[in-house]
Amino acid sequence: MFEKEVDYRLAKWLLLNMEKDGVISSNEMRLALDMIAEYYVPPFLEVEDLSGTIGDGVTVDGR
Repeated sequence: MFEKEVDYRLAKWLLLNMEKDGVISSNEMRLALDMIAEYYVPPFLEVEDLSGTIGDGVTVDGR
């Protein structure tokens, strides 16, 4: 039922890590994120943050 969602999340995770490791540029990553969202059309895309950040941005104990 959620295969498209899982495939999308895995592809997004890979892209974000490739950008973090310098394999692709941030512009390439943004383009690829848009393309995988269009390709997979995951069920929860409307609540997706396409800014490219990992996590919710909460700071705990100054970390």
